[in-house]
Amino acid sequence: MTRRIAATTLVAVVLGSTTLAGPATTFAAPATDAPATAALVTVAPCRLYDSRATSPGGQSERVPARTEIVVDAAGRCGLPAGAVALVLSVTVTAPSRPGFVAVWPAGATPTATSALNFEGGETRANGAIVATGVNGAIVISASADAHLVVDVTGAFTAAERSRAGRFVPTPPTRLVDTRVSGSRRPAGSTIRIPLPAGVPSDATALAITIATSETSSSGYFTAHGAGIERPTTSLLNSDGPRQVRAAGQIVATGPEGIEVFSQTGDHVIVDFTGWFTGPSSPESGDGLFVPIAPTRIVDTRTDTVTGGIFPGGTIQVDPTDVAGHPVAAIAGNWTMTETRAAGYITAYPGRTERPLAATVNADRRRQNVAQFGIVAASSAGIAVFASNGNDLVVDATGWFTGDPLPTTTATDPPNTPAPDTARRVLLVGDSTLAGVRWYGNARHALVGSDFVLDVESCRRLVGTSCGGREGRRPPNAVQAIAAAEGTIDVVVIMTGYNDWYTTFSGAVDQVMGVSRAKGARRVVWLTYREGSAYRNPTGGTAQDEGFRIQNQILREKAASGAFPEMVVADYDAYTRATDGWFTSDGVHFTIVGAYGTADYISRVIAATHSEACPAPWTAGGAVETPCANPDRHAPLVDPLGLYSGNPNDIHCYEMGGGRQVACQVDPKLHLAPR
Repeated sequence: MTRRIAATTLVAVVLGSTTLAGPATTFAAPATDAPATAALVTVAPCRLYDSRATSPGGQSERVPARTEIVVDAAGRCGLPAGAVALVLSVTVTAPSRPGFVAVWPAGATPTATSALNFEGGETRANGAIVATGVNGAIVISASADAHLVVDVTGAFTAAERSRAGRFVPTPPTRLVDTRVSGSRRPAGSTIRIPLPAGVPSDATALAITIATSETSSSGYFTAHGAGIERPTTSLLNSDGPRQVRAAGQIVATGPEGIEVFSQTGDHVIVDFTGWFTGPSSPESGDGLFVPIAPTRIVDTRTDTVTGGIFPGGTIQVDPTDVAGHPVAAIAGNWTMTETRAAGYITAYPGRTERPLAATVNADRRRQNVAQFGIVAASSAGIAVFASNGNDLVVDATGWFTGDPLPTTTATDPPNTPAPDTARRVLLVGDSTLAGVRWYGNARHALVGSDFVLDVESCRRLVGTSCGGREGRRPPNAVQAIAAAEGTIDVVVIMTGYNDWYTTFSGAVDQVMGVSRAKGARRVVWLTYREGSAYRNPTGGTAQDEGFRIQNQILREKAASGAFPEMVVADYDAYTRATDGWFTSDGVHFTIVGAYGTADYISRVIAATHSEACPAPWTAGGAVETPCANPDRHAPLVDPLGLYSGNPNDIHCYEMGGGRQVACQVDPKLHLAPR
């Protein structure tokens, strides 16, 4: 569905609640020829489109998902004729579900990029530079039903050389941070920020990131030239207390700098990445903008070499991926996704000192946040630092001509994999995995994450569990996952030894469904021990052939693509050559097996996330970084020695002809069943 819009209404946007969805990945990338270089012309902030005023039926009707809104800009809002790109502020409000907003030139093929990410019900804004298309128009679309608002603050017009409107990049610099004083300003207050040192008084605009933190309530922020009447458009929105919000933008300046208005008086943080020349600057071809259709140039989620940015790590972005040659700066959307904790990224010229500034900000774990930014490049490219670890997506919309900045350091800091101890991993098991609980010190081999051990004997995947030695019928796996408290990032399944293979396929679907509902991004399913002597406690039926069938079903499920979050860990193959890991039934652990299995699970989690192994393969050896898949490695020879376990603390004996094992644990190590 496509609509053409040329209506305008001026209002500030303040609505919604907060959380975010992932970046857009649903379009095919376009191939368009880059237009000629262009210079910036600023205009008074003006509303190009507001669905709340144009929706048929009134403000309550949101734009339907995937509707392509063609927004005409030519001849409107004082924009110069022949504009090849627009400087925009894009806002989404009241979306029906999580999603993204895409913006692209009219007539071009939609791209595999996003300009803005959002959660259901929230209001979120971001800046953008978007090339114009047929008749000077752009297209905007959201992946969910939502209201959309588009404001314009400038345009780029074709120029081979120019005095005014050329970009002069600088390393990121913090201009103001009201948190330093520790006190908030009055609601409805304005902060005046002088022009940074070295910026002439006739500069036309500044490239900034404006952020707020510890918000008191919903509100909005506006930035404009000092001494100029405040516009009725918004640049940044918050929609609740205790939020961190930020947006990048190009803001027209006056001789005395810029002013930032805060409706609620919340904290204001402003970082500066460059300025646009005025008429007193010399004529030059440097600093002119080359717009392109939005193009994804970085996505660490699909980069098996980088594996994301680890906490305190730095990766490199090569601007030649955008232009094919060195550039002075690139403009685009920088997205943090799969954040490990609240934090930020800083993009800055490669091999220079990392500045006190932020390009994107997140306020919680597992968030996806997109921010527009113009980032200067050095001769070594662009470095991106992550304070607490995340994946990075970069969608470029153009670059600025000129020489890169010089480097000042020999290398950029490394991107060293490290355990994510904030990642919560729920281990759901029966009496097999319960050995890790019974042999209390075996927990020492669960390393690298926050492990939640929910294991009880006789647990089944679905249906009613059999009676366990803990004196009750435990909740089945589906019930246990559904009842888990807090955020669960990974679910590990080592139960199903007491299920029937005839119902196993449906049971897998139910377990995967409830794990997905809990928000788990990975479900690690350990294959079952084939060739064992284990018998089902209900009826005494031999389970070996059933385990073979169950393993085949797991592999078929993973290969089908129905559950992309499923990781089948071949525990059966890994443990075939182990000596002394299992009791006579072939599935329950000895103390060596308890340590070895806990280590195996830790290694699978580390390998899945491209992190360092939890321990070396042999005592005193080097820790492998990143950790290789243990399924491609011989099993540990001495798990007890590796983790310095103390078997004297624990006394175990077999019951029922070796079919089950019971343990008496030293009181100081005992953990009561759930």
